[in-house]
Parts: sequence; structure tokens; C-alpha cells
Amino acid sequence: MFGDDDEYSVTDSLWSMICDRFGFISPVWIIRRPETLTILDYRPTFYMFLTAAGFVGMAVLFVFLFVKIGAVDSFGLWATAVFAVGCLALSFRGTVREVYYFDKTTDSYSFVRQFIYRKEVIEGSLSQFTGAYVKTESNDDGETYYVMLKQEGMFLTGVSEQALREEVPIFNLFDREARIANAISGFLPSKG
Repeated sequence: MFGDDDEYSVTDSLWSMICDRFGFISPVWIIRRPETLTILDYRPTFYMFLTAAGFVGMAVLFVFLFVKIGAVDSFGLWATAVFAVGCLALSFRGTVREVYYFDKTTDSYSFVRQFIYRKEVIEGSLSQFTGAYVKTESNDDGETYYVMLKQEGMFLTGVSEQALREEVPIFNLFDREARIANAISGFLPSKG
């Protein structure tokens, strides 16, 4: 209806239903303990998902062609092998999982980005964060959601907030990001 503040989109509703149905493929686990909070985020980026699926598809096609044709000098056989290796090489750029660990006893946090061959660790003081919220960015494809950590004061970068994830994962839904932001906000000590 005209003038209605609620914008209902059939495609957004359908995408939400699909993500709810297949969300078990890439779970987000929140482990709350009295003095620690651990968030395990197994959602790969869309780029990582495509390259991994491309590698598996091309590897299966290579094996099928090798068994079916049997000739080692076939162009199709080696073309699929080259594409499989290319997809495998490109998949090394994406993250497999991300782990966020907050500890009140040591006043520290640790963000771990796990790649196939390496991992990045960001550590610091937990007391610099004052809360978390979900930031929504609208673009041509729809809306993208980010968990933003509010920081106390401005640091070397000149910003007072930090995004939890740099690249958007698949199954990026407001509900999942809100679960993460609420868990972090509930765990952080209140400033007051």
C-alpha cells in the first residue's frame, strides 16, 4: 500500500526462507560462559563458496571424463583439470571460518580469521569496546548487514567503530548479525 512504512519484498522473504532452511551448512555458534564469550562463524564469503564449489565440480567432471574417455590426451580432460586447479588456487584467498573470543578475566579479545593455509589474529583490550550494533548498507543487490563494535574514543584510524567482518559472508541475514551483536553487547561490561 502507498504510504506504508513497512517495505515488504517477496524476494527478501523468499531469500530469508532459503537461508533459514540451509543455514545448517554454515552455522554461527555462540558459546556463552560467565567470564568468556566465543563466537564461531563458519559462513564463508560468496567468493570462497563459488571457488570451492567450482573446484569440487571440476574435479568430479575431471574424474568422470577420465573414466569415460580414458584417453589422457583429450582437450576436455585437461581443460577441466586446469579450471579445477585455478578454482583451488583462488579459494586460498577466502576465509574458512572466523572466531571471536572475548575474555573478562584478562580484559582481552581475540579475532581469528582462518584461511586454508594461514590465519590472522587480531588481539587487544576488551575495555576499549562499549557495545555492538548491526549496520545496514543498502546497495543495488539488496541490503548488507555488518556487526559494528563501538569503541571508546578515537584511535589511530580516527574512527570510533570497527566492523567485525571485513567481507560479507553468505547467508548474511539481519537475524544472524543481530544474534552476534546482542551476544557481544550483553557480554561487554556496562560503562557507567
